[in-house]
Amino acid sequence: MAVRVLAALLLVASAVPAQSVRVYTEFQRIDPAGAVVGADRAEHPREVLSPMLPRNAFTSFHVVVSEPEGRKHTLFIAQNPEGAVEVTMYREVFVKRGELWIPDGLEKLEISEYGAVPDIPPQAPGQNVEVYWMDLHVKPDADVRRTRLEVQLNTEGNWIIYPMELRIWQPVVPAPGAPAEPLAAIEAPASDTAGAVLRSYLCNGTRTAAAAQEPLTIRSMIRRNALQDAAWASAIDAKSRPDLLSGILKALGASDLKTWCQAPAAPRDALGAEWYLRVRDLLYRARPAASAK
Repeated sequence: MAVRVLAALLLVASAVPAQSVRVYTEFQRIDPAGAVVGADRAEHPREVLSPMLPRNAFTSFHVVVSEPEGRKHTLFIAQNPEGAVEVTMYREVFVKRGELWIPDGLEKLEISEYGAVPDIPPQAPGQNVEVYWMDLHVKPDADVRRTRLEVQLNTEGNWIIYPMELRIWQPVVPAPGAPAEPLAAIEAPASDTAGAVLRSYLCNGTRTAAAAQEPLTIRSMIRRNALQDAAWASAIDAKSRPDLLSGILKALGASDLKTWCQAPAAPRDALGAEWYLRVRDLLYRARPAASAK
């Protein structure tokens, strides 16, 4: 990793301006032209620079590579120290809805021993970006520390680096329950799928088992991540739960739980497309029960 980083520092100034590598939260899906899907657009999207990663859990991001046509490039995932987190990369598969192309399906990619990620061909008319789903998993016995992960783009000797400082969280998240909440429609905001899990947790909603052979999609990964959050919420110290619930309701703009459960408002309208991250932030700050430490 050190050699590539040094090369990046020396050569980044000469990189072609049209080149870029960007990282977005799981709630910001990207269309073939490199723009955030309309349903997911946020006025002030969250920058992914120093995310907190729970142990025994997954954290996910969209990686977007923009490259001038005809120029060869290679995408690398590098860590320091190596292997601090487990990285799995997927190709995002676009689905057409009306006149829109929206990423939804996922196809796993094999990362080489040097961290190289396979190139992926365009799928939709006018596509000028490559879009990946990056899944980070932290083992339950991982060291609690800060570690570095870089998404690196090399184009004919030019390097562009997207650096991330990963903060591995001390508590260990319990195994989540089986998926039961329905997935939102593809054209619905990505946060709607996480919202369904939150409503089920807060309101003790009716759960219907998901299909056994459900295809792997961005939406199913978002639901998996939200189920991790629900498992963690259940493990939080009972003394902390009233404050946690109050904080969640405040984040949702709700006055009381019963009223909200009877007619849950769409937080996206008031809080933006990444509203669910406010709830996750509250969960990460909450005090665990003794058995969950």
